[in-house]
Amino acid sequence: MLKWHHACGMVQKMRLRDLLEFDEIVIQAHDNPDADAIASGFAVYRYLKDNGKEPEFIYGGRNFIRKTNLVMMIEDLNIPIHHVENMKPPQLLLMVDCQYDGGNSAVFPAENVAVIDHHRISTELPELSRVQTHLGACSTLVWSMLKAEGYDIRHNREMVTALYYGLYTDTSGFTEIVHPLDKDLRDETEYDKLLMQKYRNANMTLEDLEVAGAALLHSDYLDAYRVAIVKSAPCDPNVLGIISDLILEVDAVDLCIVFNVQKGGVKISVRSCVEEVKASELAAELCKGIGSGGGHVGKAGGFIQMDLLTKEYLAFCEQQNFSPRMEYDEEGINKQPTASGIKAVIEQRFREYMDDTDILYADECRLNVLNAKSFCPRMIPWGYVPLTDLLPEGTPVTVRTVHGDVNATVQEGIILTVGPRGEIYFRRETEFRKQYRIYPEWDFHLADAEYEPIIKASGSETVIIPLDFAKVCVPKGNKVVYAKQLDRKVKLFKEGDAKLYSLGRVGDYLLDSTDQLNGIHIMKKERFEKTYRMAKEQEEIKAVIFDLDGTLLDTLEDLKEAVNAALLSMNMPVCTLEQVRHYVGNGVRRLMQRAVPDGENNPKFEETFAAFKEFYGGHCLDHTKPYPNVLELLQELKERGVKTAIVSNKLDSAVKELDKRFFGGYTTTAIGERENVARKPAPDMVNEAVAVLGTERSKTLYVGDSEVDIMTAENAGLSCISVTWGFRSEKFLKKNGAKTLIQTPLDLLYLI
Repeated sequence: MLKWHHACGMVQKMRLRDLLEFDEIVIQAHDNPDADAIASGFAVYRYLKDNGKEPEFIYGGRNFIRKTNLVMMIEDLNIPIHHVENMKPPQLLLMVDCQYDGGNSAVFPAENVAVIDHHRISTELPELSRVQTHLGACSTLVWSMLKAEGYDIRHNREMVTALYYGLYTDTSGFTEIVHPLDKDLRDETEYDKLLMQKYRNANMTLEDLEVAGAALLHSDYLDAYRVAIVKSAPCDPNVLGIISDLILEVDAVDLCIVFNVQKGGVKISVRSCVEEVKASELAAELCKGIGSGGGHVGKAGGFIQMDLLTKEYLAFCEQQNFSPRMEYDEEGINKQPTASGIKAVIEQRFREYMDDTDILYADECRLNVLNAKSFCPRMIPWGYVPLTDLLPEGTPVTVRTVHGDVNATVQEGIILTVGPRGEIYFRRETEFRKQYRIYPEWDFHLADAEYEPIIKASGSETVIIPLDFAKVCVPKGNKVVYAKQLDRKVKLFKEGDAKLYSLGRVGDYLLDSTDQLNGIHIMKKERFEKTYRMAKEQEEIKAVIFDLDGTLLDTLEDLKEAVNAALLSMNMPVCTLEQVRHYVGNGVRRLMQRAVPDGENNPKFEETFAAFKEFYGGHCLDHTKPYPNVLELLQELKERGVKTAIVSNKLDSAVKELDKRFFGGYTTTAIGERENVARKPAPDMVNEAVAVLGTERSKTLYVGDSEVDIMTAENAGLSCISVTWGFRSEKFLKKNGAKTLIQTPLDLLYLI
């Protein structure tokens, strides 16, 4: 029985090591395997072989691989792909560069199914899935998964060459590359250059040449924009690029859009030879909301989903009072726009892009209280590192981020700051130190990012990962910047360079920030609203109540030694550290009930419990210490005026002693177990803490490490944050109702 879950967007759960649980594995490409599908399946095949498996690599359908470049690739690189019409159900069927029952691959029975793909999710996905639709090729996804496993592909020339060629073909000769992982695969692989040249020279067949010639004879030209829009017959994606390049050679053409219909959608190729229009930007606009597009300044491309294009076309016809011109797809199942209908949608989007855009110049544009609103940075953690700590002054570098490449020169007094999602900004050190609290002993990590930025020194192979050196800094929140939300598209040309501009869409923000080297710039809506708040807006959380053992303090070793000292004194078997880890959480009496054989029914229980309390009272500080970065967390909460308290099932005297020893000056109150006061998970002690703090429950968080803490927060009417560094595993916490989990103390600051 196959297990499925519905998903959309991006699914990143599966790792290659998860496949090793199965013995009989079949890798399946779609029915018309291209270089990307062949390369992706081959790389996974080699990984499985190197891990002791004997996988099979297949494809189905009516067609056989005949294209010259693909036949060469398979023979040269020893790729064991073969065609099948039916097969015995394997233990695992791994779909690569396609999805199970997605319409472009034969459906074979299997005990279990897994998916690795970069296309839009078109069906329900199995639990074992890894789909990243923002990548230019499935080859990139497999390459990144191999790297995550520590698998060394550098010396596997056949695999590397296949993956490189897969990316090359799926991004029209790299012209449609947008994501930094695609760029990394392109830049870092040591492929076979002779074979690549061989495959490039075999990309076009005589049939492709005929397709290109026919397309050149049937182009539409919009004189007002100097743009040609061309419909091509089905062909290899590279042929679309060749057609675009040829048309751009015409003296009257500055912009070119070539498209053809493929299974499930429309492939487009975009070219520009004018500074005012970036091909990458135009491709993104043509595909926005109905597909994905991007690439380079001069060359780009994209893919539009047919179902979404059809909806837009029907709405367009209704608005214009036209009768839709529809036809059935190649399988005769679904209706879709004819070529003229598709061209109408592309032309309409093109006109909107060209006609509804304002031009601004950064050196002439300034924001102030009269034409913008005041904002302050949200007090979320950033990473920081002086550039000269990474490379010598004067070194030209390229900083690669998920938002693009940034060229810079290492200078003294410039701080590289890294945002929680991997965004990069250069700041002047003098302004930086005024605006940020810095924690030089606190290591920084990203909150939620699909790519970790890297720095490449120009002219060398040196690659530096700044996160390996970045420490934590937090905006003080008092820096006022001016920004306004855009109600029209804007092209902002950079200071000192009339050729470079950035595009702002409706809803994005124009921001004037003097502490950044780029001064006035455009920031995407989502990123701006997560980074800034209105100047008069207050932070929501006013107080945090912490559990003690397993949350703030690592007390496990001292508890274990006290338990075992008491047990040994009574000639009872001792406990392991893991046993004690599972026994704690409900107070020390409950701990000893679990540790003593037969619990309270043991006639020596009370004597053993007394021995525990005596030993622990004299040795509770032998090994106990705050978890890493807990003190920095408490310091930051204090700096921003967030009150803190401790509530524990440990004896009240011990709680107060530990609080005084480790957290004096940070907490408002520390409350432990006392007579006539119910222990957690009863809310009594938490209610007492809330009263002392004097804050509203809606603005108070509870943080703990156990199932008892989850129940306590619920009983007290507080939101609960569960930590994974304490006495319970993440799996256990989720099973017991944890809704929000954090991996490190730093993560709490992202939630406040």
